[in-house]
Amino acid sequence: MSDISTIASVRPRRGTLRALGLWLVLVAAVLTGAASTAAADQGSPAASPVGTWTTAVTIGTGPDAVTSTSHFTFAADHTLTTDGAPGPDGKPQYPGTGYWTARPDGSFAFSITHGGPDVADGGGTYPGTVYAVHQGRVSGDTFTTTAVAFTVVEKTGARLGPITVSARGTRVP
Repeated sequence: MSDISTIASVRPRRGTLRALGLWLVLVAAVLTGAASTAAADQGSPAASPVGTWTTAVTIGTGPDAVTSTSHFTFAADHTLTTDGAPGPDGKPQYPGTGYWTARPDGSFAFSITHGGPDVADGGGTYPGTVYAVHQGRVSGDTFTTTAVAFTVVEKTGARLGPITVSARGTRVP
């Protein structure tokens, strides 16, 4: 009979089993809620660059840096277009195209290609094609990126760069 009393004393009380069951249900509910929130964030517009952005692009660093503003449009099919900054005549210069990818945490990257300024425009660079890769973050209705760009000179095929570029976009409503 001492064996039965030992088994009875090791067996958990009914209240202990209920408390353990309630605790497990609460943990499962918290984990399910966290997973639902993470899944909802993946599709939220705040973490996605899809849409049109007024974007200030700064080329270079320090006192020689040049900033211009244009519109970047990130399409749902992961393509990107930009009209380019307005020239002296008011018409957009250097329209560009590219591709983008984003992560649920708000970070994203894009590559963009566009024509470079002509020496005749007073830009001080050689005509050619600019290639840039940006990495940054979307936070609410703004994004910021840093990039490295290269220009391939049209006449010689020489590569100029790397050139430091940064961008800050504000979502167009």
